[in-house]
Amino acid sequence: MTQTRIRARLSILTATLLAVAALLALVPSVATAYADVVGGNGYGNVVAVQARLSTLGYYKSAIDGKWGSGTLAAVKRFQSDNGLKADGVVGSGTASKLKIKLPVVGGISKGKTDFNVAAVQARLKTYGYYTGTVDGAWGNGTLRAVLKYQSDRGMTVDGVVGSGTASKLGITLYSVAKSGGISKGKTSANVKAVQTALKNAGYYKSTVDGAWGKRTMCAVMHFQSDCGLTVDGVVGSGTASKLGINLSAGSNGGSNGVGATTNISDSDLNILARCVYGESRGEPYNGQVAVAAVVLNRVRSSKFPNTIYGVVYQRGAFTAVSDGQINLTPNQSAYNAARDALNGWDPTGGCLYYYNPATATSSWIWSLTVHIKIGKHNFAL
Repeated sequence: MTQTRIRARLSILTATLLAVAALLALVPSVATAYADVVGGNGYGNVVAVQARLSTLGYYKSAIDGKWGSGTLAAVKRFQSDNGLKADGVVGSGTASKLKIKLPVVGGISKGKTDFNVAAVQARLKTYGYYTGTVDGAWGNGTLRAVLKYQSDRGMTVDGVVGSGTASKLGITLYSVAKSGGISKGKTSANVKAVQTALKNAGYYKSTVDGAWGKRTMCAVMHFQSDCGLTVDGVVGSGTASKLGINLSAGSNGGSNGVGATTNISDSDLNILARCVYGESRGEPYNGQVAVAAVVLNRVRSSKFPNTIYGVVYQRGAFTAVSDGQINLTPNQSAYNAARDALNGWDPTGGCLYYYNPATATSSWIWSLTVHIKIGKHNFAL
């Protein structure tokens, strides 16, 4: 190949490369077109940025967790006003100026239990930050509300409800599971009275069935928050008075007698304790109470037999019956757990099922929504 031809080809190649470079110069870089948030443009990160910019008056659109031209422009204006490079990228410098802790994970310092989440939702709903249902389930709506509340209160925007945010909200968080209740007992009559009053007031949307569960607890907490009461999920004299109801300290009037220990026969107490011992010995104490509570929740439910004996010995219901462990002699802990459940303690918040995920073989049980895990057991409705 002659030098003339080589030079000609090099000239063509050079011209081509220059043309490509010119075209690339016209295409905006990814950072310029979309900008970025430290840790990625995930929902929580973007909402945190939008929430703070909204509080400071830079962002006027919906706080929706979607990065767009409005968010980008607001970031650039904020950066320019604060002596930062106006590139639309929320790096450590911009995040520090915004008082945002990135990346945002969100949650509750003492655990996303039904009770803790419901307490947060109830207060945020009362204050106008949360628009969803008080259901005890943490989701994007709850996270968005927490981030905006923190932003408006001048707190570090991280989406985590710790002691500072909880104190501002006026709620108490618990490291152990709580399920609320009724001061004079979760008898069918008392629970129905509470559910009916809450339903009439627009707080309870489910069936009035006399069974205490997560929906009832959440409705009580929402009502308490709106009425300026302590948000504890417990219907005591103050909450009952606001609801306009009178609570009874007696039994629930049913054949199962699950309103108080004094209304339970020695035989039923023994059966319940044997079920607790056979199913959950070795579990944490609140896990043993939870097993007893599931039995009693089934007694109250129309889906199951209406006696403790009928529930425990329902065919295929409990492994301890199938393998004979129901016949073992219960220890004192099992009896105490049975009595505590009979007196109204339900660590599960109304669950009807539980299983050990390490040994469960039923495909159906895995389809249930798990509301709380205690020890080795998952508890579900």
